Amino acid sequence: MLIGYEASALQGCKSGVGYYAENLLAGMMSVAPQHDYVLFSNRDMAGAWDAPTAGRLSHYKGRYFPVRMAWMQGVLPGTLRRVRPDVCHYPNYLAPVASKCPSVVTLHDMTLFVTPRFHNWKKLILDRTLIPLVARRAQAIVTVSHSAGDDIVRYLGVPSSKVHVIMNAVSSAFHEITDTAQLNLVRTHYGLDGPYILYVGTIEPRKNLVRLINAFRILKKHGLPHRLVLVGQQGWHSASIYAEVEKHNMSKDVLFTGYVPFEDLPALYSGASVMAFPSLYEGFGLPVLEAMSCGAPVVTSHSSALAEVADGAALLVDPLSSAQIADALYSVCTDSDLAAELSAKGRARARQFTWENAARATLEVYDSLVASPVVAPQPRAIRTARIRD
Repeated sequence: MLIGYEASALQGCKSGVGYYAENLLAGMMSVAPQHDYVLFSNRDMAGAWDAPTAGRLSHYKGRYFPVRMAWMQGVLPGTLRRVRPDVCHYPNYLAPVASKCPSVVTLHDMTLFVTPRFHNWKKLILDRTLIPLVARRAQAIVTVSHSAGDDIVRYLGVPSSKVHVIMNAVSSAFHEITDTAQLNLVRTHYGLDGPYILYVGTIEPRKNLVRLINAFRILKKHGLPHRLVLVGQQGWHSASIYAEVEKHNMSKDVLFTGYVPFEDLPALYSGASVMAFPSLYEGFGLPVLEAMSCGAPVVTSHSSALAEVADGAALLVDPLSSAQIADALYSVCTDSDLAAELSAKGRARARQFTWENAARATLEVYDSLVASPVVAPQPRAIRTARIRD
C-alpha cells in the first residue's frame, strides 16, 4: 500500500496526540516495512521527527500554509488527488471534507461535545462543526478506548461498526529509572529536594487542577512534607489555576515546570511518591499509562476512560471531591505497602499495551478499506512525483 499520513501533530512541542501520531507511525513502519508511507503537513517537516530506519518514508514537499485548517480543507484535497495514496490516516481529529481519498480519522475523545465549557469559542464553532462532517465522510474511525467509542456513537450518530477501538501504548523509554545519579540529575534540574506528588498534562480547567490543588492544601494541613509538581504547557484558561495557588500562598509548595522534554519524564515519574490525574474527562489518559510503566502509584478519576485504562491498578476517586482526592493521595503517600502494591499492579497493567499491537490493528483497518474500496481504483498518474526522502 501507499499510506498517507497527516503529520502536523509531529511538529512542535508534543503532547498526547503528538506522541500518539509519532509512536503509531513508527510502529506501523516497523511491523509493515513493505508499505510506502508518505507524510502530509502544512509546514516543513525538517527536524520535526527522528524517523525509524525501517520502512519506506517520504514527505510530500508541497505548498505550505501557516494555518493548518486552511491548508487541510483548501490545499490537501488537491495534493491527495495528485499523490493518490490507497488510504490516508488523520491522527488528530480533523480531515478534509472534500477529499475522495479513502480516509481513517482518529478521534481521541469527545471533549468538545461532553465538556464544551472547557473550550474556547473558536474550537466550539469550527471543530464542533467539522468533526461530525469528518466522522460521517470517513470510511473508518479509530478511537482509543471503549468509553470514547461509546461517546462517538452517541454524539456523532455514526454506526458503531465504523468505530474501531485501538488502545494507546507508551514508548519503551517509559520504564522505571533506578539509577540514583540519573534521578538526582533530574531532581536537581527541577529543584526537587524532597518527596513530591506529580501531575503531567496540559495546564487547563478540564484536568481538574483547582480541585487537585485544594486536595493538596488538605494534605499540607495534615503535615505531609510533599510538594505538588504540575508538569505541562499552558492551555486555555490556565490563569485560574495559577491564581488558585497565589490565592492560598502556596507558591513554595506548588511547582509549575512548564513543558518538560520527553527524555526527562521517565525520571520524574519514577521519583514521584504518587502520580495524580483527577481529570474530569479523558478519551484515554496517556499519563496514567506512562506513570504505571515507570512504577509510580496512580490516583485517577473513576470517570470516562480512566477507570478502563487503570483496570484495578490505580486508586479511583470522584473527581468532583477534593476531599476524596486528598484521602487517596494521603493513603498512598503514607502507606508504603499500598504504594508498592499499586506500583506492581501498574507495571503489570502497562505491559498489556504495546504500539506493535496498536500498529497491527490499525493496519488491519487500512487493509479492510483497500480490500473493499469505496470507489474503483484507477491507475495513478504519479506515485513519487514531488516526493523527497
